[in-house]
Amino acid sequence: MKKWLISGAALLMLSPTAAYAQNADTRSASISPVIAYNVVANTKVTTWDQFTTEIVKQLNNFAPEIKITYSGSMTDFKKNFMKSFEEAQEQAVYASGHMESTTISADSTGNVTFKVKYLTNQTQEVAVQKKVDQILKTIIKPSMKTDFEKIKSINDYIVSNTTYGTKTKASPHSAYALLMEGQAVCQGYALIAYKMLEQAGFDVKYVVGNVNGNEAHAWNLVKVDGKWYHLDTTWNDPLPNRFGASSYDYFLVTDAQLKKDHKWIASDYPAATSTKYSYMQNVHYAYQVNNTLYFSNTADKDKLYTLDLASGKKTKVIDKRALYITGADNFLYFSDYSNSGYLTKLNLKTLKTEVLAKQVVSDLRINDSYLVYNVNGKEQKLKIK
Repeated sequence: MKKWLISGAALLMLSPTAAYAQNADTRSASISPVIAYNVVANTKVTTWDQFTTEIVKQLNNFAPEIKITYSGSMTDFKKNFMKSFEEAQEQAVYASGHMESTTISADSTGNVTFKVKYLTNQTQEVAVQKKVDQILKTIIKPSMKTDFEKIKSINDYIVSNTTYGTKTKASPHSAYALLMEGQAVCQGYALIAYKMLEQAGFDVKYVVGNVNGNEAHAWNLVKVDGKWYHLDTTWNDPLPNRFGASSYDYFLVTDAQLKKDHKWIASDYPAATSTKYSYMQNVHYAYQVNNTLYFSNTADKDKLYTLDLASGKKTKVIDKRALYITGADNFLYFSDYSNSGYLTKLNLKTLKTEVLAKQVVSDLRINDSYLVYNVNGKEQKLKIK
């Protein structure tokens, strides 16, 4: 009885940098050793479509061992079961993105076994699914009428609740690490974005390419109103991590925009040519009130602007450099870098400003009736209600 043993690494060696840092991920590939074992198939199929479907099902279940007996035509048997495995990986995108290595054993009577090592496990993935269900139920509001709003809410959640890094117990390449430990590298960002977008009903792709020369990187393509756009949640989350410092420079962008600092095999993915959402460029430290974003405009020295999300129109509010923007009621709070980074309050009705603390502040957020901010890395609180 003829037997084939095939071992290969399936780990995507992805090590991104975020928009404001260059932290190469130096993790090296590991290939699992080839181990001969007796193949005992659990599933019997007669066609290669059935063979592929079974692999997809098992990969999506993060099964560490997949056993199949094929009883159809044995012509080009080895070539066909390898092709089926490749097709299955293309269909089970989220699970395939977590594959680290595989060992394949087959014999001439049609028994095939795939031993798969993942960056995560079934228990962790149950936790991820439960968490994703909770998040989407919270952030996707019934009042949201457009795909743009839903995608923005997913992007904002990921960026606001995570940081780029490798100091995790779980693999920093996994969606689990990003979602449950709040930290991962680009692979984790792109995989959780893929899962959340797909579950929210979007057509989405997982894209592998390079940045900063030959540094491997991953991001997503998502279809909005029939058009494809790039979404790089990793690069929308600046390093070092800064609370409330999300940007939209890599939010629903075109091939032309992304090619300025990203590289990928364009023929492997759908083209992204629509510039409909180009108005999201240069939007940093955004704080949303109804359908209006208050933001720091990087195209105008970080001055405070508004963006009407319905029209895409940008308007300067005041001639001040505003960072770490947050708000409550009819007031905005920000670090005024036109005035030494002091904590400043803006009345949105009168547009009058008031200095609340003559200290350089950062990481502003509202917590109940308090304005919380940092001074030299130490948390401060100011009652505002």
